Amino acid sequence: MKPRNYSFLIAVFLLNAFPIQAQLTILTQFNPSNTGGLCGIAYNSPVGEVLVIGCSANTIDRYTEDGTFLTSAAMVGGTANDVDIDMSPTDLMLNGTFVDQGQLLLVNGESGVAEIFAIDEVTNEVIDTLITDYGVSHVVGGSYHPLRGTFYLVQDNVPSGFNGNRVAEIDAATGDTLQTFPLDPNFDVNFGDMDISPISGNLFIVSSSDAGIAEFTPDGVFVQNHALPVGISGLSGIALDNDLEGAWVCNTSGVVWKLGNFPLGINEEGLSNDISAIYPNPATDQVTVTFSSATSEKDRIQLRDVLGRSVKMLGTGNRSVGSTNITYDISSVPSGSYFISVDGASGTVARHLVVVRP
Repeated sequence: MKPRNYSFLIAVFLLNAFPIQAQLTILTQFNPSNTGGLCGIAYNSPVGEVLVIGCSANTIDRYTEDGTFLTSAAMVGGTANDVDIDMSPTDLMLNGTFVDQGQLLLVNGESGVAEIFAIDEVTNEVIDTLITDYGVSHVVGGSYHPLRGTFYLVQDNVPSGFNGNRVAEIDAATGDTLQTFPLDPNFDVNFGDMDISPISGNLFIVSSSDAGIAEFTPDGVFVQNHALPVGISGLSGIALDNDLEGAWVCNTSGVVWKLGNFPLGINEEGLSNDISAIYPNPATDQVTVTFSSATSEKDRIQLRDVLGRSVKMLGTGNRSVGSTNITYDISSVPSGSYFISVDGASGTVARHLVVVRP
């Protein structure tokens, strides 16, 4: 069952969206020397490292962007073909535990329901584990949605009936399934993976049996299939570049590519007011928001949960043109992931906020 108001944030972040039709291009490629056929990939943007997992491998291997092998770390959760890795795109709460931005996330869907591990990027120690209620031994990929504060998982086409070739949205605190939607008839996942645009909030899904990258909204609306450049096939992993320069993909034959012209963004030129900073984030009792206003347009500022429901009205009125800092009391707000939204005549923008309690 779809939760009430679950589509609010889709409307927010797809406001003024426009399709980008440019053909994907190959920027660079390499064959990981220490790894065979690949089942998962992540990109650590600040240090320029590409992390890969071989199918049924017992290590996570790290390479530079030009393919130079760096180091290996022991695989967490046991060897698997149905496995994925990602970097946490923002600070998040997993199973009630705070996880810093830039830590390693691992999804193991090999046996039964999927498990999501948060792993310390430096020590390779498990920070916490979220056991979800989704999957029948065939969850092949997943990613954290930085705009909704939830996880998304994709299951391949092997399970029969309702469960096959399906995406689920997962509560990051409890592991409960919030919604699911089918990929049929638009896309078919064999070996595969997904990642999520931090700008539009859309899901990008790859499959070893498809010649494109499928784009879906977070509520399952098919956007389009982005054709792969000539010479790329059998994709099993995707990792979006956090600097919005493209996407890293890998295949079951053991090749890594970086793609350019990747459609990550949305057009916000029509918006008169924006949130340019939130500090501190995570916050406890107070949060200071920096607003950038091009006009004195009347607007309404609200704190919303990940389902789009209003948690606290923060303020209304006309703000002055320019940059303004306003501090809000959030001492009564429980721990969790939220969004601060600005609703005005020119549209709506929202930015992620994590609230933590000692």
